[in-house]
Amino acid sequence: MARVERDSAPIPASKQFAAVAWLRWRLFANGFRRKGGTGELVARIIVFPIGTLFVVGPVAGASVSAYFATSTGHLDILTGIFWGIFVLQVLVSINISPPGLSFDPESLIRYPLAFPRYLTIRLFLGLLSPSTIIGTCALLGAAAAIAFANPSLAGIAFAVAIPLALCNMFFVRMVFAWVDRWLSTRRAREIFTVLIFAFSLGVQYVNATFNGFGRHSNHAERKAKIDSLLHVYHLIEPYARVLPPSLAGLAIRRVHTSAAISVALIGGILLFAALFLGIFAWRMHREYRGESLSEAARIPKQTARVAHANRSPIAIEAGSRTSRPAVLSPVLAALFEKEWIYVRRNPAQFYGFIAPLAMLFIFAGRLGSLAKTGYIFPAAVAYSVLGLAALAYNILGLDANGVQFYFMAPIPMRTVILAKNLFSFSITALQLVLVYAVVSFSSQPPPLLIVIASVCWVVLACLVNATVGNMRSIIAPKKMDPSKISRKQTSQLSGLICIGIILALGSVGAGTFALSRIASLPWLPIPILGALALGAFALYITGLNKVDSLALNNREALVEELSKAS
Repeated sequence: MARVERDSAPIPASKQFAAVAWLRWRLFANGFRRKGGTGELVARIIVFPIGTLFVVGPVAGASVSAYFATSTGHLDILTGIFWGIFVLQVLVSINISPPGLSFDPESLIRYPLAFPRYLTIRLFLGLLSPSTIIGTCALLGAAAAIAFANPSLAGIAFAVAIPLALCNMFFVRMVFAWVDRWLSTRRAREIFTVLIFAFSLGVQYVNATFNGFGRHSNHAERKAKIDSLLHVYHLIEPYARVLPPSLAGLAIRRVHTSAAISVALIGGILLFAALFLGIFAWRMHREYRGESLSEAARIPKQTARVAHANRSPIAIEAGSRTSRPAVLSPVLAALFEKEWIYVRRNPAQFYGFIAPLAMLFIFAGRLGSLAKTGYIFPAAVAYSVLGLAALAYNILGLDANGVQFYFMAPIPMRTVILAKNLFSFSITALQLVLVYAVVSFSSQPPPLLIVIASVCWVVLACLVNATVGNMRSIIAPKKMDPSKISRKQTSQLSGLICIGIILALGSVGAGTFALSRIASLPWLPIPILGALALGAFALYITGLNKVDSLALNNREALVEELSKAS
């Protein structure tokens, strides 16, 4: 009887938290013992100093700015510093992926875990995200600088920085938790991508137009720009005054005149933090109750069966024939069509294709002498290829757990990889044509010799990236989920290899163009880059012929990695 009572007793929270921490540690440590684990460890060691610079830079900037504002008595500048840290934290959250988890946190709801403990675990799982580290360190650095410049403000500086750090962290977690909820449907992802695309391009257009990119402005124009910025500031300042960064700056300024007001302002920051935490907890509670974010789960089964039954075999066969390229074999055509469906249902890839063209359209006509020489075209081509290069190193990511069907289907893996490469080459060729059209429309058509040399370089870059990317996609795959934002598209080592190859290829291309100008031989890059492209083609064929054995030797790790929960 005593044994039953002991087993039915509630599990202490400390043991459950320790178990989750131990699980994360073992999954992290064991990950380096798998195939490719040594390479990932080397990549992390290389990336760590770079990541440290991303932390040191904002912390140093916030500390120096806060020290200057406090030592000179311009405490109103502190509000701008706090707003800058907040904006930086949000931007880092969007652009830098958080550390990938080796297990799905939602799986914890299968165990006897109370919701407050589940919420605490979900909060702490994101505690080491880059945005939280950078934002918190920057706020603490600014508080330390304020205390060093004016010791009488030390208490209020840290009393403001800590609640503001919590508020920023809860806000980011809240927003991204609900954005993941909204992006669980394809239509929502399409709308969200369009909005992000329009906003980012609008900001770039306003920046290029406002700052006069490509030309010098006189004193009157600079004064008009400053007046415009001040006008915008005065418009938004009444609304921003009641938000946490402004409350933090006001609390420091009013501490000597009215300590009670400063305490009340800190309480306001804590109220905002509680509000953000409450909204985040609401989302987590819906997960805790078993809500599924799968788009397939939202489709009623009866509706799906009726739609499938009403679609005749003749219609299915006709639709398949009309949507597949006639120049390919049936197997390649089917795989090609599948890749098109992946891209069509992943608006983020469309953004990656179109964004370089739109940026080029904005800036191409403002480059002055560079546009007239025609060398803007190879620069624009290299810029557009850079956006597509990372995708070549994880071409199986969108297949997810469907990758296991490749090993069951009566087709070689070589055919699957070839279809994916051909689709990627087709997208690159289309983008090359569009880059030429944009450059010709924005400035003037580039010389024919430069166009041919640029095409040779693109062929070289595509073949080299495809050769290395095919191997990395099998050896170090990474599951991609279009419904999750801020997810890495490749492993860290693959990303470093991609950057190194692009830099090397870019150096080769720039070197050949520079050599042609020095030697006054504009045709010189064509035979050099053409010969390198032929060598890259031979290397690509050799690598493609080894894909089947490579996939067979890595099939267990490949299926395991792509089948695990996001």
